[in-house]
Amino acid sequence: MWPGAHFKFHSDINGERVSRMYTPVSPVNQKGSATFVIKIYRPCEEFPNGGKFTSNLEKNYKVGDSLLCEGPYGLAKYFGNGNFIYKGKPLTPKKRIGLIAGGTGITPMYAIAYASLHANEGIDFTFLYSNKTKNDVFLQKELDELATKFPNQFKLFYTLTRHNEERDGKWEGLTGRMSWELLKQCGFPEPADGSFILWCGPNAMYATGKEICSANGFTEGEHFV
Repeated sequence: MWPGAHFKFHSDINGERVSRMYTPVSPVNQKGSATFVIKIYRPCEEFPNGGKFTSNLEKNYKVGDSLLCEGPYGLAKYFGNGNFIYKGKPLTPKKRIGLIAGGTGITPMYAIAYASLHANEGIDFTFLYSNKTKNDVFLQKELDELATKFPNQFKLFYTLTRHNEERDGKWEGLTGRMSWELLKQCGFPEPADGSFILWCGPNAMYATGKEICSANGFTEGEHFV
């Protein structure tokens, strides 16, 4: 397994096979178990019926039950020391990596940074994590620990897209959606053979990220995925 690999979980719900992808956040060399971060989508205004898979997981499974899982999967595979394979093609080794995560897309980005930093590979990371509100931020304790432990190699930034100070309280991080100006403000790497940008998040983030990178000199598949 490589850092950031996805695994597909399956469950039969009302006679229908439902599947979802999740990424472990535990170290890749951990033996006997893996830790996954899974957001339970309970019924709310945005999701009136809640999450189909996660609601079933919360209600109908208990510790010790079995769940069908297969993998690993991933178009981009990280093999350490800045070496990526994308769609079967080895890329030029990377020394500066920009990671962008939106919501639950945090898990593969965190896994790559954690593995590289703890292996002392000498890679410089710039990490931007975007959420709607500060209550949506996952793994903040773990991310902050990386930033504290590796201050010269791991630059961490948070941004919120729907922050309301009156409703949510004070916020000292960034605000606004992903943009080229925001990436430059955070110090993301410029296009070069040794730089790479990866992101994971909602579909809209994929479209925006591709547009931003393509318009500013990055080549898809070599400088960003």
